[in-house]
Amino acid sequence: MGVMWNRLASDWQESKTWQMRCWNVNHAPKLRLGLLWLGMILPLVVVATRMIQLQVSLRDDFATGFNQSFEVREDIEAHDGRILAADGTVLASDAEHYELQVHYRLLQEPIDSKWLRREAFKRLSRLERRDGQLIEAEERRVKQAREDLWSGLSLLVHSDVSHMAMTRKAIQKRVERTKASVLQSREQQYLNAEEFQSSSSIESQNGWGQFWRRLQRALSSPLGRTRHSEPIEEEERHHTIVANVDADARAEIEAHPDRYGGVRIATRRRRSYPEGDLASHLIGSRTLLTAEDVVERQDFYQIGDRIGRSALELQYDSHLHGVRGERRLVKNRRGEVVTSEIVRAPKHGRDLVLTFDAGLQRRAEQLLDVALETVTISGTEDDQTHQGEASKATCPQGGCLVAMDVHSGKIVAAAAAPRFDLNLMVVPDPQRWSDLQTDPRDPLFRRVTQMAIAPGSVFKVISAVAAIESGSIDPHAPIYCQGYLDHPDQHRCLTYRHHKVGHGEMSLADALCRSCNVYFFTAARRMGPQRLSDWASRFGFGQPTGIDLPSEGVGHLPSPDEVHSGEHRRWHTGDTLGLAIGQSALLVTPLQVVRAMAAIANDGNLVTPHLMGDFGPSQFNDASSSPPSYAHPEPRPIADLRMETLAEVREGLTRVVDDPYGTAFKTVWMKEVTIAGKTGTAETGRGADHAWFAGYVPADRPRIAFVIVLEHGGSGGKAAGPVARQFVSALLELGLISPTANLVKD
Repeated sequence: MGVMWNRLASDWQESKTWQMRCWNVNHAPKLRLGLLWLGMILPLVVVATRMIQLQVSLRDDFATGFNQSFEVREDIEAHDGRILAADGTVLASDAEHYELQVHYRLLQEPIDSKWLRREAFKRLSRLERRDGQLIEAEERRVKQAREDLWSGLSLLVHSDVSHMAMTRKAIQKRVERTKASVLQSREQQYLNAEEFQSSSSIESQNGWGQFWRRLQRALSSPLGRTRHSEPIEEEERHHTIVANVDADARAEIEAHPDRYGGVRIATRRRRSYPEGDLASHLIGSRTLLTAEDVVERQDFYQIGDRIGRSALELQYDSHLHGVRGERRLVKNRRGEVVTSEIVRAPKHGRDLVLTFDAGLQRRAEQLLDVALETVTISGTEDDQTHQGEASKATCPQGGCLVAMDVHSGKIVAAAAAPRFDLNLMVVPDPQRWSDLQTDPRDPLFRRVTQMAIAPGSVFKVISAVAAIESGSIDPHAPIYCQGYLDHPDQHRCLTYRHHKVGHGEMSLADALCRSCNVYFFTAARRMGPQRLSDWASRFGFGQPTGIDLPSEGVGHLPSPDEVHSGEHRRWHTGDTLGLAIGQSALLVTPLQVVRAMAAIANDGNLVTPHLMGDFGPSQFNDASSSPPSYAHPEPRPIADLRMETLAEVREGLTRVVDDPYGTAFKTVWMKEVTIAGKTGTAETGRGADHAWFAGYVPADRPRIAFVIVLEHGGSGGKAAGPVARQFVSALLELGLISPTANLVKD
């Protein structure tokens, strides 16, 4: 019974197993096919559903995006105002120039291997790129083409190959330094990020976190590029090789882009000074702003603007500076302009018209240039005391000539020598700039406004006024000159040093004519230092003249009540005597001297020297727009100065040039016009003396006051006098003064 039961169960199980096998054989392929179809159909259904959604539900959104526009704003360039001479000569203006720019990979040495391979691949087909020999041959041709390009550019822009090589090397060094700094910054950022992740993430404590970060980095980083190999912006752009190329070179390069691959011409705008060094110390310079400049003047200036750095460019920068406008552009998705609107119109700078003619200014500068090349003899003839040294040959170190209208203060010439080309401030040349800085004559020194030296006997004009007005002397009463004041070895006249005799009886006019030191020593002793210092202050010494140029020097007017470091300076009798003849601690500027001479000539009024004649509308603005108004200060009468005193002084100044015994008769006198003036030879304590001549012309109806000073030029009469005569001749030739009628001199 048991056996039968077991047999029946076994048969039943076998039948079930057989049935399952049959089902698997018959139905398994169908199931797999069904699952495969389902796997294919479901994604298609999803894609179809999404397509229907895009076409039906989101169609308007995509159509709107296709037609979407965007707004950009761009600057409208504004021109800075020009600086013009009174005769219309352009002294400063904006000018376009062209820069030769070359891609960094073309100037890099040695050649970047990856760039070289890419350039070779560009010339080969896909099949040829598999041939190593073809690749190497093409790389050699790329190198040769690169060398030929540089040779051709050198000839085209007329630049020496070695000079261009130096420029390329300098650019590469700068880029390499920049890249090193960028890589260092990237490395630091990477380390900071690693440190932050390792300290903040619990997951990073095990290997899974590190593995996940590496996987993310591998998937997100470009193939074959690391943070160290990725190029910086400077390696993928063009760099300026030559800052100024001519229009012919520009046309050649732009007309043959295939011949000059990797080369382009960039158009730039910069300040230009067409006359070079003419009035360079007056015009000044204008250059691009730095980031610091923009921070200080962010309400008025923007990046890319230029700012006046010195002289008139700085003084009148607010009038010369142009303010850029702004344009609003609406563009479609292809970058095409749909609409354009000017949000803010540009405001071009005003032109500045100066008071002097370029012709007279150029003539004055030429006179100084010749004087600086002429050897003179120091101490042979003039009016100042020396320490008994032998006369010696000398060439002036520098010079200055200033002339102005005695009634208005209008500057008609303000020359200085040596000078410099203003264009060097815009486009520096390393060699020429080095020469300027190492020149012992200091061409960059602004002598017109900042030179402060002893005036020598030119100051006797002020001493004469002070002596008369203080009542210390009668201008007609004689004072006897024995050649020295008290002792033969000090406080002497020039004639006693050379001939051991004095001038004899001297009136005020005689003393000015022959520059008698003893006369003015005696007058100074009688009136005392305070009155002398007070009258010098009334004539403007020790004070700025107010000329419209920045950083004007004031010199130094010593006084008995002067305070140094909280203590009164000890005053000696010798200080008074030295001050009377323009020595001691007295320092004056050429502007102060010429203004004092103008005051003598115009009946005692202190005028304010100025260079600005008028503001004109910009050449780019509507001429009907009214220029800003500007009023120069009115002349200021010198307090308590009498006409009688001025008459006595004028007589002496006229005799300086007109009298055969005058110190300037041999070198300054002219038969065409009467000249009034005073020579001066100022001791320096080292080297040759400073040579001065100051005066006005015509003497009988003054119109122009002028001053000439030659640093270490020697004798005022011998060195500065001839320059004065030639300058007056130029005034006559240009019609700025008229000849004196019926003037005859034997």
